[in-house]
This record gives sequence, structure tokens and C-alpha cells, in this order.
Amino acid sequence: MKLIKEQIQFIDAFLIKNKVIYVDIRQEMLDHIALALEEKMEVENQDFYDAFKGFMEQHKKEILRNNKTIRGSYWVAFRKFSLFLLKPYMLVFGGVLFLFFKDINFNPYFKDISFHQSITLIILAIAFFQFFYFYIYLKKRFYSIEKNGCVLPIIYFAHLSILTYFTRENVTGYAFSIIIFLLFGYIIFFINEIVKFNKHRFNYI
Repeated sequence: MKLIKEQIQFIDAFLIKNKVIYVDIRQEMLDHIALALEEKMEVENQDFYDAFKGFMEQHKKEILRNNKTIRGSYWVAFRKFSLFLLKPYMLVFGGVLFLFFKDINFNPYFKDISFHQSITLIILAIAFFQFFYFYIYLKKRFYSIEKNGCVLPIIYFAHLSILTYFTRENVTGYAFSIIIFLLFGYIIFFINEIVKFNKHRFNYI
């Protein structure tokens, strides 16, 4: 027995009222609750509200406790991004970057604005876009995107470490390919997260 849109919205409103503020976490919980209620309604021949009341009497504390546990972990976001970089197509992309740029000296291209400044501006632009898209345009909070923001400072300090090794005055193809791989990897990862976010957003509410 499939839940209708109004019933899905009822569950969503309940989760919002109980401070499940992140849309993606709420959708995962909504999926779990909806499937459980559909099974309960069919097996026990209950209407939606009786099934919902009985389910929440048993599982409400567990659901809300899981919400707090998930929200507290930044390591999950970093691990997710790291695993994304290890996907076959990302490794191929990194290999192509390395082969294409390995013999190029980028010094002549960064006379007016340093490589360090340009990378810093790109990172700030990504952070600003994330803030604008979700907080200003959608006016929704998305856990994966917010927590993925912790990856940007890591990329920033990684690029400083790489430039220190190669020296900022001698930006080699090796340094360029590593930094661009991290930046474009994050951008592709971010786009994938937005696509998943929008699929959830339009499928349910």
C-alpha cells in the first residue's frame, strides 16, 4: 500500500518539527519511515495515522538519536569525498591531467596574478556559490554540502603545502595537475550532490 503525497508531507512535517533540519537526512529518514508504514498498514490492516502512531511509539527515540549522531560527524563528509576521488573515472581524469601538464612550466602564465591567489579565489568562489545556492536561493540546508565545506580548507592547505614543496615561483606541471585534480574533483563531487539533492527535492515534497 503506497503512501499518498499528503501522508508523505505529514511525515516530513513531523521530522521538521523534531529538528531534522537537513533535507537529505530528512529524506533518508522519510524513505525509511514510509517503507515501514506501508508494510505495517498492509500486514496489520491499519490506516495511516494508527500505523504512524504505533511506529513512532517504538522508534521515535532511535530515529532522533540517529539524527544527532549523523549531524555530528565531519569525518563522514571527508571520507565520502576521498572515496569519490578514487572512482575509476576520477583516477583516469587525474592521470590525463598529469600526462598533459607534467612537462609544462606555468610561471609565464602567472605574472600578473600569482598561482596561489588564483587558487584562493577559486576556492572562495566555490564556497560563495554553495552559500548562495542553498541558503539564499533554495533556503534549505543540505547536510552533505554543508559538511563537504570542510573539504575546501583542506584543499586550500594542501595547495599551500604543494606550492611550498615546488616553491610558488616555480609552479610545475606536477603541482598544477595535483591541485587542479583536487579542485575539479570537488566541483564534480559538488555537482553530483546537487543532482541527488534535486532528485530528492522533486520526488517528494
